[in-house]
Amino acid sequence: MRKKWLLVIGLLLAVGLDTAVQLCWKAAVPGQATPTGVIFATLTNPWFWAVPVMMLCQLFNWMGVLSVADVSLAQPITALGYVTVAAMSYVLWHETLTGVQLLGIGCILIGVLLVSRTHRSEANP
Repeated sequence: MRKKWLLVIGLLLAVGLDTAVQLCWKAAVPGQATPTGVIFATLTNPWFWAVPVMMLCQLFNWMGVLSVADVSLAQPITALGYVTVAAMSYVLWHETLTGVQLLGIGCILIGVLLVSRTHRSEANP
């Protein structure tokens, strides 16, 4: 039972960290600037420096997830990051979500549901 909770928490953390990394990338890059201005503005933005820290957290979290689950189960569930990034981009930056994109999000949700309901054995140590 403990492994199941570790897996659930690890997968939620994986999706959350992936979403945060993508949103920090977006927040770090200025909208309008020259190529050298973009580089300077990005390198001096604290959101940019949060990205490698979160990626390191992702690495350790992912190693924990894979210690208790098959990669064929865990990896497809991280596709929920596409859904959360799209939703948060819509909320934070008022980015457009077209009908085709919403259909794609629906397909991702159905796919994750189907994969997560498939019986898997626990990963071997």
